Amino acid sequence: MIDTHIHLVPGVDDGAKDMDTAIQMLRVANNDGVKEMILTPHFNTPLYQNENVIEKYGVLKEYVATNMVDFKMHLGNEIYLSEEDVDAIKTGKAYTMGNTRYLLLELPVYQFYPFHEMMIRDLQENGYRIVLAHVERYQIFKNQPQMLEDLVKRGIYCQITASYIVDKKTRKKAFKLIKDGLAHIVASDGHNLDKRPPVMKMAYEIVYKAFGSRCADLLFIENPRAMIMDSVLGDFNIGQKKKLQLF
Repeated sequence: MIDTHIHLVPGVDDGAKDMDTAIQMLRVANNDGVKEMILTPHFNTPLYQNENVIEKYGVLKEYVATNMVDFKMHLGNEIYLSEEDVDAIKTGKAYTMGNTRYLLLELPVYQFYPFHEMMIRDLQENGYRIVLAHVERYQIFKNQPQMLEDLVKRGIYCQITASYIVDKKTRKKAFKLIKDGLAHIVASDGHNLDKRPPVMKMAYEIVYKAFGSRCADLLFIENPRAMIMDSVLGDFNIGQKKKLQLF
């Protein structure tokens, strides 16, 4: 599997607090079946602006090269959608996903106004491909699901979090996003070793059992790889035709 949303760069945001924690998280993810990552430290002016990210990412990448076989690592950002951060994208201060045209954007949890939509449209017109991080969190899309559908029709991609699939309380909602073609990538959004660990295997197995190998591979392997290759992502929309087993 390929994890395209993880806060593993040590000591730069609310993710791994130090190098030891980052290495432990890396081992957990690798043992869970992850063989490639895009590391996505927060970029959110003024809290997080990639201070020391390149340096600490370099140290982590050197560790991987020395100690791990056939493991690949790339750098990106989870970028908060604001005017300042859009400017940072355009000036190269905020990073695209693995030096591609893809951006991982974080929206406000409770608001999505016309100017947010305008900023996304502007980024698209400037050649960027947009992926919305942890799309299951945003209250506006829960209240107005048609709004998310309209964004997807305009070429916006959606990432959901593995734990949202694993949790039996939210699994039905996760399945609906997948079934309706509103999930394109599953990622861990790993932050630490306990409350938000970087694990994805159980979520993969649940999706495999509910939707089959084509869907599971698309969400956990093929679309993440397409992002890294700067290619167009595929979707999986079964409509209402298949009765799902909600377990």
